Amino acid sequence: MADAKESGGRFNSKQLGLRIQKKVIGKVTNKTIVKSFIDDNLASLLDTLHLILKLELADHKKADKVIKNLIKITVKIGLLYKNSQFNGEELALGVKIRTKFRHAALTVISFSQVDFSYDRPFLVKLVADIGEMLHRLVERHLTTKSHQRIDSVISALGKAETLDKVFLPDGEYHAHLETISKVFDKVVDAEW
Repeated sequence: MADAKESGGRFNSKQLGLRIQKKVIGKVTNKTIVKSFIDDNLASLLDTLHLILKLELADHKKADKVIKNLIKITVKIGLLYKNSQFNGEELALGVKIRTKFRHAALTVISFSQVDFSYDRPFLVKLVADIGEMLHRLVERHLTTKSHQRIDSVISALGKAETLDKVFLPDGEYHAHLETISKVFDKVVDAEW
């Protein structure tokens, strides 16, 4: 991550402020702080994902960690964007990521509404593609630890067996698909 000094050795308070904000976000993930960054729709989605991961991982601490990692990465990317830290190439990649997220949301909605439309390899690849794009987006800005957070989230959310349990009609977590689909439906309508 860039130092608080510019290449000429001058102090840069904006860079220092941004570094401090990213550090604070990296350390704080309690519900009060998170609510200031995440709306009710996203909070509902995160709660549902947490429930599924808690059951799937059989360990609420591991589920907590994945959701915290997701929140931290989301907030850090938002912080970088808000502070105009992305260059033109990164902004273009951000648009592609947003389009890919929208595509993923619409895919989940479709799988929920159309019986027997679930396509496991397609969804696994879609999640992996989003992860790869996120790594490229934050390459210049975030630490190795943040990249590990992205990997942990993508690994947990893109696990084929877990996706089967959510999307297959007889899946253990299929009852949660309606909630996930409704949230994605609201997000797609509101954001795009």
